[in-house]
Amino acid sequence: MALPNKIHSWIIDHYLRDGLDGTELRWESRDIPELKQGQVLIKTCLLSLDASNLLWLSDKEDYLPQLQLGEIMRGNIIARIESSSHPDFFEGEYILTLQGWSDYAVVDGDALLSDKITMKIRPNPALPLDAYVGTLGVTGWSAYVGLIKIGKVKAGERILISGAAGATGIMAAQFAKAAGAKVYGIAGGAKKCQFLKNTLNLDGVVDYKAEQSLQLAIGELIPEGVDVFFDNVGGEILDAALPNMCINGRIVASGSVSQYGQAEQYGVKNLPLVTSKRLRMEGFLILDYIDQIPEILPVMEEWLLAGKLINKNHLVTGLENAPSALKLLVTGGNIGKLVVSVDKV
Repeated sequence: MALPNKIHSWIIDHYLRDGLDGTELRWESRDIPELKQGQVLIKTCLLSLDASNLLWLSDKEDYLPQLQLGEIMRGNIIARIESSSHPDFFEGEYILTLQGWSDYAVVDGDALLSDKITMKIRPNPALPLDAYVGTLGVTGWSAYVGLIKIGKVKAGERILISGAAGATGIMAAQFAKAAGAKVYGIAGGAKKCQFLKNTLNLDGVVDYKAEQSLQLAIGELIPEGVDVFFDNVGGEILDAALPNMCINGRIVASGSVSQYGQAEQYGVKNLPLVTSKRLRMEGFLILDYIDQIPEILPVMEEWLLAGKLINKNHLVTGLENAPSALKLLVTGGNIGKLVVSVDKV
């Protein structure tokens, strides 16, 4: 098949300036170099947009090497091998990997094998490929690890999830329900809350945008207290949840999307309650659990095929629309996993 002669990419022009304004990235094209021995040409099929993108667009240090101005923006992608000069990669194979916001990329095959992030996937033909970005992708894995491995959720416990209509929140809600817990969500807007109640069958939902006091609203919804708080948001929402935790409750810190890209971080006022309520609060990165994914993924595929899980993605078409789509993470304009469809699959 004919291979392309150009790579189109989004380049970091400048870092976030107290929030996302949409001018941080610029579009560039360059020639595709010839493959050298050991290299592969990959075609981006699906690009995942995540809260971590806001971290990578900032000048603050995080868990990965900081991206520099002039470098290609980073993202989780599902890619197809278009051409290979490496003995372990074959044309037509799919990989889930952390690469740039580009339609194509020439990468070193040995680097893919050793980066502890890249995985070969064999998509089940009965499932849509975008399921491997959403339900069966990093957000699904994060929800599973956060609730089952770290939160150690038990049947009958009361679980509160912030950002419950987001990609990880939706999955956390489903896993908690499957574990037999009573599940409550925090989301912004009537549409999201209706989805959580009617589609995911949550036991209760708080619309934080409609409440004058989120702390009081949580207390009224869950008067017995929260056993496990799965937090994707941080900041003021974490502050509101802390007084509503049970003695010896657990807080799973999955993310702090409300604080990403902010010049001034919110100071959590109720943090002393971690001591007085004897709470356990633990953060995690899915990168630390990648070696367990080959065991988890087949189980999740079976659950999805059996209808025990749903795949809820917010799809945006075209790599050229990725920066504008990223704004939805900040405004809360998406329900489910935010995904850019780069290639027809």
